[in-house]
Amino acid sequence: MTTDDAQSILKDLTELEFPKIMGFSIIFALFKTYGIPSVSSLLVATGELATPEAASKRVTDTGVLLLEFALNPPSSERTIQAIARMNYLHGLYQKAGKIKHSDMLYTLSLFALEPSRWVQRYEWRSMTELELCACGTFWKAMGDAMLIPYDVLPSQKEGWRDGLHWLKEVEEWSLAYEKAYMVPSESNKQLADSELDILFINLSARLMSTGKQIVTVLLEDRLRKAIMYPEAPLALSITVKGALKIRRLLLRYFVLPRLEIMRKKYIPSERNPKTGRYNSVEYLSFPWYVKPSFKSRWGPKAWITRLLRRKLPGDDGNKYCPDGFTYTEVGPKSLAGRGIAEMDDTQIRLHGQKRGGCPFR
Repeated sequence: MTTDDAQSILKDLTELEFPKIMGFSIIFALFKTYGIPSVSSLLVATGELATPEAASKRVTDTGVLLLEFALNPPSSERTIQAIARMNYLHGLYQKAGKIKHSDMLYTLSLFALEPSRWVQRYEWRSMTELELCACGTFWKAMGDAMLIPYDVLPSQKEGWRDGLHWLKEVEEWSLAYEKAYMVPSESNKQLADSELDILFINLSARLMSTGKQIVTVLLEDRLRKAIMYPEAPLALSITVKGALKIRRLLLRYFVLPRLEIMRKKYIPSERNPKTGRYNSVEYLSFPWYVKPSFKSRWGPKAWITRLLRRKLPGDDGNKYCPDGFTYTEVGPKSLAGRGIAEMDDTQIRLHGQKRGGCPFR
């Protein structure tokens, strides 16, 4: 299977087949890294959690780059620029010895593994072997592009047969890594609290507490203990899991397949013609990079946002960058416009490779 084939399969799964659960799985894959103290302590130390706006921008920037290189063709300029920016931002900490190769591989493994796990738990069907092979093929290629070493995997020397083979070895390593390093830490809890405070911003204390309890229902016990959260009340756990089972049954037996016109759009197909930048399509708490429009300010979702006393696209002038983003600006404000030479080097390297081919040959 080629990387082009794998990306096309995953794009359909994300936008058409399982749009809700695939989206949540990536969010929770990121959240799962917060259970590793070496990861959480670094993120806390960056100071990017100082304010809700700063913390939300960090999450948004991570999501922007992930969506750009996951939902655009592997050899496209958008994918290559997104990878180049991600490599530059990570490289600063890798050179300083603050990010370990094992933490990078673990994070990569979650992006490869969590979508199929969430689909198996909550969707109307599990992924097929072809789709699982696509997960392994795509994320193996992404790891190559990000220069993540696979020396801890058994078949590193002789190579892997296909995406399924690579995915199996990554899963075995990832589970062992979690068992050894996903342990309780104050930095884990601080980071988890910060992210959930953003998600449930402006809710009353009681509703925020309930929201966090709902999240814990969806977490594995090891992760829940690592972020030092108590177990959710039994009644709430039964209610949440029951609702998800009902959704799964309804989708399986009473809902027709989604038509092409129902495809979920996570990223814009083109630049904003007025600004030459890319706009985000959706947002969680703060409207970073979202273009103001009649729908985004006065549509049904906008009225819910107003009731929750949250920000809308266009609020507070240019504070949330409504004109959109360029790749060289994504990341901490202190690094905006920096790293262009390093990004150019990465782009030259990636252009020299067969980005859309099979990563196992």
